[in-house]
Amino acid sequence: MLFLLSFFFLSLGSFASVLIYRLPIIDTKNSDIGLFLPRSHCPNCKKTIRLINLIPLIGYFKQSGKCERCNSVIGISYFIHEITHLSFGLSLYIFLGISSLSILVYLLFFIFYILLISDLNNFFLPYYLNLSISFIGLLLAFLGIPFHIETYGFIESSQIFISIYGFICGYGVLFFINFIYQIVNKVDGIGGGDFLLLGGIGTLVGPLSLSTIILLGSLLTLVIRYVNYDKYKQELPLGAGIIIGLFTYTICKFFELSLFGLVI
Repeated sequence: MLFLLSFFFLSLGSFASVLIYRLPIIDTKNSDIGLFLPRSHCPNCKKTIRLINLIPLIGYFKQSGKCERCNSVIGISYFIHEITHLSFGLSLYIFLGISSLSILVYLLFFIFYILLISDLNNFFLPYYLNLSISFIGLLLAFLGIPFHIETYGFIESSQIFISIYGFICGYGVLFFINFIYQIVNKVDGIGGGDFLLLGGIGTLVGPLSLSTIILLGSLLTLVIRYVNYDKYKQELPLGAGIIIGLFTYTICKFFELSLFGLVI
């Protein structure tokens, strides 16, 4: 069972690599490339990769991290994506077992991970992936298994309505900030994908926890800029910072850890 789960999560990590690489290209309406066709090929020699070398981890180690045809180095990111999904998937299995909640949580992680890497690499947050977060958040609330919605005794309403309020607040906060920025500078300062992303997160955590995630996300975005200033000196990957902020918030909530000396 554990072996099958491991291979399954490795395969999903490999699939995430494909999405991270191909979605920005597909979004530009490049008619020469699709999600599954043409077959995976080496970006240097352009030759098709043999099926055995597409097996997660095995293909990487079999080729010793290099393309068997042109001997060019295979990006370590593929290996990292697969190991990350394997680690998270098995951790989820250990803590939550196999249930509808663990499946939905992994699906959320899968989507957030693609958005995180895509924003870091290409400043690209696909609308359809952001909207899927809102759908899952509302579904969790409808099923009565909320992600981490906190009301702190201030909101008396059903989980589904609190989730909807969370979307409105998340989307509205960034929309308002961008609206003011647009009036002052005559250009957009925040992409529409960020609006939907924070709105989707609002459906998961509710409106009252968004301030913590926005604070964490803003600080982490500045850290990302500091780490790679040359790449991000003109544009900041705010979506990536917010996603890492959400991960940090969720880990603290799940393990009841303190943050900044406070229990969140």
